[in-house]
Amino acid sequence: MTRPRKYSPKEIIGPTPAARAGKLVLFTLPFLVGIFCVFLTFVPIGSIVGVEAAPAFALMAVFFWAARQPETFPPYAVFAAGLLQDLLSAGPIGLWAFVYVVVYGIVQTQRMIFAAQPDFVLWAGFLVAAGFAGAMGWGIASLYFGQTLPVAPVLLQLTVTVALFPIFAKIFARIERMLAPSL
Repeated sequence: MTRPRKYSPKEIIGPTPAARAGKLVLFTLPFLVGIFCVFLTFVPIGSIVGVEAAPAFALMAVFFWAARQPETFPPYAVFAAGLLQDLLSAGPIGLWAFVYVVVYGIVQTQRMIFAAQPDFVLWAGFLVAAGFAGAMGWGIASLYFGQTLPVAPVLLQLTVTVALFPIFAKIFARIERMLAPSL
């Protein structure tokens, strides 16, 4: 008959500090990716490929994490990413922070639609969410500036954003798989 193993206090309390730090880094990774996407929005990628529209990379991150694992990219982090985009874009402060939080909230409530579905369902959902976000952003900006802003640049940006979403969704899915064991 074997005797039960005795555990040291360290084993009972939890993992090592390095393991806790690693888990913290992995848990904040979606937020860091979202911040990276905000900065990526301001890289003049459009001039390289000949399209003068900056894709809404941060919207891609907000949508993906709201649909898949909202606990890793909470609303305050979404708000912070949107506020950073507002500050960098020199537009109305709070515009994208508000739009992203609203989109995040709506997508999070509908996330069961995207569970265990093929990728094209997620892409179709992003198409709807991006259209809603673009219309809301355009409407608020038009009210802020007191005039009807041109719709064509918004439509071009949305087209490019939706076209690039499958590529970024694959990248985000890889990050999600890295997170899976640690959650």
